[in-house]
Amino acid sequence: MKWALFVGARPQPQARPIYVKKLDRFISPKADFYLAVKREAKKCAPTEPINKAVKLTVSFCYLPPECKKYAVFNTSRPDLDNLEKAVMDALTQAKVWRDDCLVVKKDSRKIYRDFEGVYIVVETLKNIKDFGAL
Repeated sequence: MKWALFVGARPQPQARPIYVKKLDRFISPKADFYLAVKREAKKCAPTEPINKAVKLTVSFCYLPPECKKYAVFNTSRPDLDNLEKAVMDALTQAKVWRDDCLVVKKDSRKIYRDFEGVYIVVETLKNIKDFGAL
């Protein structure tokens, strides 16, 4: 099974939980990007959450700055792993898959394009028990 989605929102990392002394607890602020991915994923999520090993392919697209008009890869912040976390958490909350522990293979990139957004592709994999060919 192959599931794909494009979300036209500027990629942002998942916010870290912060301690609020007045409430004596941690709160986890949600970035607009996370909420946009979650909202769009819910609209077209599979009827049953995926419950198999998956490959996740993600392309985070940014507008290039003038000084890097012809560059392909975005090497500035935010970090790729923090962007991935926002997408994986949003897909879990949208019930695209049971849990992000099902992601066994990832292919992610930060690239410059003439638009901002994220392409997401989730493909189920065979979970082979006898160490045979994939």
